[in-house]
Amino acid sequence: MKKMIVFCIALLMIGIGMTQTINTADAAFSKDEVVRERFALKREQLAEVVSKKIAHVENSIKKKLKEQEANKIKKQKEEEDKKAAAKKAEEEQAANQAAAQEAAQAEEAAKQAVIQEEQQAPQAQGDGETADAVSGASANGQERGQRNREWGNQLSDPNLTPAERQGIIQEKKNYNRNNH
Repeated sequence: MKKMIVFCIALLMIGIGMTQTINTADAAFSKDEVVRERFALKREQLAEVVSKKIAHVENSIKKKLKEQEANKIKKQKEEEDKKAAAKKAEEEQAANQAAAQEAAQAEEAAKQAVIQEEQQAPQAQGDGETADAVSGASANGQERGQRNREWGNQLSDPNLTPAERQGIIQEKKNYNRNNH
């Protein structure tokens, strides 16, 4: 806009300078020279203003590009952190699952050992018993009593962990519920 105004003023000045009557060639030469000097000054001033504006715009563009680059780097770091956290969570979950499976296997092995002991105990008693006739109901009661005594002996062990103790108690409850 400023350029347009300056250009119009310059044309106006040129037009005024040409419409005046020229008395002498020296006067016309000096007027043209003055006008040219003014145009040169205006042109220099406009060039300075334009170069300052261009420099300002270039600097602002450079700043924006640096900010965008910094934002990209931050986003990449955040994504990497999220991926690392997800990977750690997956590893922890896998470790927890493995520990749970090991605990389940240990519990199953303990149950198998108790079952084997129970199967061996009645057989040993059967060999040493007399030939008394025992009804089915009393045999079941004797078996339940024997198992409950075995669990009581196991629970009296002071070296049991709370988890093992709970497992024995739960097994006892389940057995008594199912064989009542």
